Amino acid sequence: MTFIPLLVLANKCDDESLDELFEVCCELLDGEWLKLPVSALTGRNFDLLKEMVYQRLDIIRVYAKPPGKEADLEKPFVSKKGSTISELGRKIHRDFFDKLKTARVWGSTAFEGQMVQRDYVLQDGDIVELRI
Repeated sequence: MTFIPLLVLANKCDDESLDELFEVCCELLDGEWLKLPVSALTGRNFDLLKEMVYQRLDIIRVYAKPPGKEADLEKPFVSKKGSTISELGRKIHRDFFDKLKTARVWGSTAFEGQMVQRDYVLQDGDIVELRI
């Protein structure tokens, strides 16, 4: 068996007056799924929906910083939680995986620009500089 995360959305919940009907619907569903009332018309709970989807995907965003330049905060690399510097290098280019000499991280380290090993586990929002 394969477990696939599931999020149950109830659309047309345009305002809080329909929350009671949503609760009745939830009682009829068998299972411990995440449930959320949303409205495509008003955008109700869309911010919460985005956050829930992001959390369920179990991913992180990591930003590249070329040596001597600013980090590109517009286009992150997306990886699974628990990814390492080595795996990020492979994702960027084979040479970074094969010939990586040093890596520096800004964000989740003890101090900004800290040198880290290939097996360093990246965190969401880290900025990484790789040198070959």
